[in-house]
Amino acid sequence: MENNREGETKKNISKGETVRTYCNKCKQDMNHQVIMDYYERDTVVHDSYIDPEYGRSDCTVDFSHDYQIVKCSGCDTVSYRSFNYCSEHDVQDDGTWEERFPAPQKRTKKDFKYLPPVLRNIYQEVITIYNYDGFILCAAGIRALLEGICKEKGITDGKLEKKIDALREQELVSKQQESILHGLRFLGNDALHDLQVPSLGEIDVALDIIEHIVDDIYEITEKADILKQKASKEKSENKTVTG
Repeated sequence: MENNREGETKKNISKGETVRTYCNKCKQDMNHQVIMDYYERDTVVHDSYIDPEYGRSDCTVDFSHDYQIVKCSGCDTVSYRSFNYCSEHDVQDDGTWEERFPAPQKRTKKDFKYLPPVLRNIYQEVITIYNYDGFILCAAGIRALLEGICKEKGITDGKLEKKIDALREQELVSKQQESILHGLRFLGNDALHDLQVPSLGEIDVALDIIEHIVDDIYEITEKADILKQKASKEKSENKTVTG
């Protein structure tokens, strides 16, 4: 059993190249120019055996990292990109993946001022994992947020299906919204129980829906109450003046 390494490092092998990656300022995939990079490659020999016909054979893992400073061709924003390869990364793709800093902000977090802190934390974590393309965990988080809304409203009996029905019975959501929320429930079930990875389109729609529900139940309701209180106060003050 052996565990030997051999590798190399180089500077600026990709300098001047154009790569396509997400720009947080332009809010879309943009061409970026590599203005500086540091490349390293390694081969790890993790096992060897003797074949009677062909002699010694090595079992190896190849990996490389190209650490890059890139500049967006659209807005000139400079950011960090790591382009990585591992021969064992995933047999179903080409073994490459990208890491970025700052992380891509493909979807920004909405400022829900009146959402209870625990639920706000769940929502913010969902958006964070969305920006890292963690769609199974994102679907699970959306379901957890829906469960949390039910609990915060005192709806705790039964499974999520029954709780969604109770939201409608308490007139917290409309009949149409009730039907839509059952769709979110199925999305979470498929992701958690069947390990089905939701598509980007499905997650985008699911987030649009849950953000709309949060807006209706918490934000708009609270803002409407503030307006009522303000109108009532002004009416009372006018009566005092005219009286």
